[in-house]
Amino acid sequence: MSALRDRIRLLLGRRSDPKTIISVQNDRHLVVTSILFILLLGLPLWWTTTRVYRAELPVTEIADFALDQVVPFTFYIDAPTDVAVGNIERMAQKLIDEQRASSKDCRVRYTAQVRHKATVPDAPGHYTLRVSEAAVDAVDFDAGRTAHVSVSESNSKKRDAVVAKLVADIVAKEERELKEKKSARRALKYAPEYSVTFTLLNEDPVGGAAVTWDIEQAADLFVRPFADTLRPLAKLSVSTQILHHAGPPPVTPLTRDNGTYLTPDMLPHFANSPWWNLASTDPIAPTISFILYVPALRSQPLRIEGSSTNAFVVSQWGGIAIANLSEAGASVVISRDELQKYFGIFIAQLRELVGIRNDTPLTPSRRVSLQRATATGISAWELDALMRQWMVANHQTAITTLQSLVRLVESMENMVVMDEIKTQVDQSLSALRSIPQALSRGNQLLAFELAANASYFAEGAFFDPSMVSLLYFPDQHKYAIYLPFFLPVTIPLLAAIKKAIRRDSPKDDTTPDDKKNE
Repeated sequence: MSALRDRIRLLLGRRSDPKTIISVQNDRHLVVTSILFILLLGLPLWWTTTRVYRAELPVTEIADFALDQVVPFTFYIDAPTDVAVGNIERMAQKLIDEQRASSKDCRVRYTAQVRHKATVPDAPGHYTLRVSEAAVDAVDFDAGRTAHVSVSESNSKKRDAVVAKLVADIVAKEERELKEKKSARRALKYAPEYSVTFTLLNEDPVGGAAVTWDIEQAADLFVRPFADTLRPLAKLSVSTQILHHAGPPPVTPLTRDNGTYLTPDMLPHFANSPWWNLASTDPIAPTISFILYVPALRSQPLRIEGSSTNAFVVSQWGGIAIANLSEAGASVVISRDELQKYFGIFIAQLRELVGIRNDTPLTPSRRVSLQRATATGISAWELDALMRQWMVANHQTAITTLQSLVRLVESMENMVVMDEIKTQVDQSLSALRSIPQALSRGNQLLAFELAANASYFAEGAFFDPSMVSLLYFPDQHKYAIYLPFFLPVTIPLLAAIKKAIRRDSPKDDTTPDDKKNE
């Protein structure tokens, strides 16, 4: 205790020493200066260490990309006599331009090239026109890439005009339908893989029958050829299931003397997927569901009013066909032969859902006939048109996604842009740059693959998790985090600086009496 008292006396004694007061003031200045020095050195260090990393994106190159695209068709003329292919090409292109003049959207342009018959590549965009004389003008498109053209005119100029008009009609029709997007409302967006699920849905197995089906043989016989033909563009993963006790549909069918029926207005409400538990086995690929619905015996026969197939399509979802049992019993098996008519309906619905048009390349008429690809379910003309449709869509999606990404990054300064994102952007741009070269060489399949890759990498960069996590992180959050740390230190520091400035500022030594005498 005596030592403590001596220490206190020593400190109190120093307060009266003028040198000690000066020393205290110097200590205050030293403390304030030290804090300022730490802040001046620490703020840049803090700013550098907490700065958001942003890889440099090729903004100028992305902005320069336009949605314009030129897709050439090449037609090879196989005629018994020589034809003026140059004249046919000029006339066809003129007719195409005339039909395009009425369109407001000229970003995508299809062009026609006409060549003499030679070794024709078996590839999309290359077609053979076999011209022959006949009594009437007609054209027959086979399931491959060949059209048999019958011309009644023996005059070479008139014959060339007929062929040129056919070429122009084929090219202009597909270009016009691409811009109108008539099938876009029902068709799904392009994906490299689709999960196709076939479901046998039994409404009431207790009051009716336990229904099964010979699905493995039917799927292998009716679906596999279509999937194999479509494989160069997209993969179809097929799965099947049987669901019993589906319960009644959300809408009650109307009653007639000979059964029940559904009106067209009731069809959108008929599919009850939450209760039917139509979960897909693939969590990533878009799902296309096809249901063979077996109604309860009390509702059979169940018909769809005005439908010859007793089936309907649900836009961007799938299709439903109603199967009324032909025989009663405790257990019923729908055989492969019985499934043939239903799978014919499902394939037609699948064509519509992926965007295949039935009037490709021209609308059937008295002088235009189309041979259907009954073995595979899709002809080469239809496959090529679908490929070009997806190619143009992916090309536009890639460009618009990249431009949206740039606008997003520029609008949010604190958004992280990692090197992986820049790599995906560069890969997308590389694919986009290669598309015109592939088209100019007549390789439309390569152009399609490049467009699909460009869209894939662009969307991968836009929806990268490192970017999505900061989409909803405004600057106010940052202020709320750092203010509790800096505010308690900043206020006393500013107050100390203010006192030091006032203490060291020159004081006025004149007294009030001196001011009065003045």
